[in-house]
Amino acid sequence: MEKINLQDIRKIIISRTDNLGDVILTLPLINNIKKIFPDADIYFLLKKSFNELLYDYQGLNKLVFIEDLQTGKILKEYFVREQFDAGINVFPVLKISYAMFDAGIKIRAGTGYRWFSFLYNYRLYEHRKYAKKHESEYNLNLLTLLTEKKFFPVEFNFKIINKEKKLLNLKLKNFNLQLRDKYLIVHPFSRKSAKDIPTDKIIQIVSSIVRRFGFLKVVITGTAEESEKIKHLLNQIDLNIKHKIINLSGELSLRELMILIYDSVLFISNSTGPVHIAGALNKDIIAFYPKTKPMNKERWKPLSSKSHVFEPEDEKDDMNSINVEKVLETASEIIREKETF
Repeated sequence: MEKINLQDIRKIIISRTDNLGDVILTLPLINNIKKIFPDADIYFLLKKSFNELLYDYQGLNKLVFIEDLQTGKILKEYFVREQFDAGINVFPVLKISYAMFDAGIKIRAGTGYRWFSFLYNYRLYEHRKYAKKHESEYNLNLLTLLTEKKFFPVEFNFKIINKEKKLLNLKLKNFNLQLRDKYLIVHPFSRKSAKDIPTDKIIQIVSSIVRRFGFLKVVITGTAEESEKIKHLLNQIDLNIKHKIINLSGELSLRELMILIYDSVLFISNSTGPVHIAGALNKDIIAFYPKTKPMNKERWKPLSSKSHVFEPEDEKDDMNSINVEKVLETASEIIREKETF
């Protein structure tokens, strides 16, 4: 590969057009690119649904939405018009990769293991499916194609302003909740991105926490599509404690969910996008992961220094074998630390 003159790189586009967790775990790459190319403009090609979460993300000059550039022809025309010096395909998509090639982008970085990898002139030979490293490390390793550096710190640059908190508090007032309250969040479903812990285990965890910690509010979150499943889950909880649980499924935008997570005591979740928001905010986390590759914690655990991952305890990787008593013991230790604050 030809050695890159850093001074020649003035405009870079990064492509990651899959799901929320994948996008969150690509952000450390963006932070490091800004350090390597401090004078370069950095564009991020992703799904439009993530605009509200990342519109003001430090280090990004512009968000570009794949929904606005649907065809290869339109993509090529956009790349030519913007005159990018480099394109990094974190999530390899043929249409995007070919458009970068056809547009003549000088530096095109991506995996070396797809049949269309010849479209990249800077290739990284790592198989992610073996899950030997974390997803964020796989992403950051793409930078070794562009620089002689070998170590890149995992950092996030989310920011939340007081105005956003005030607006969210107005909404939460309708649910008898405020950001200053002591509350934990349970996010029970993963939209099938991984194996979930069974619903009856979630019910047991939620019920036990509500009974043990009267000062603490328990908030359930989820997408609008998950609302019916969450209602069904809540209908199985004892009526004597059900009224103490706040159901916010389908009520929050991604940005509002991030703010809610930021002020929470604890975030409990399966392996799914929001757990990576909690990880990026370095929150206390309890997460449930299968051992099966490539869904396991080695590749997908949340990047918080205060995360606790629970896996199946049997050889069949049955999520039902996760020990709820151990989960509750860990949750109790975290909550008791926060009780006096």
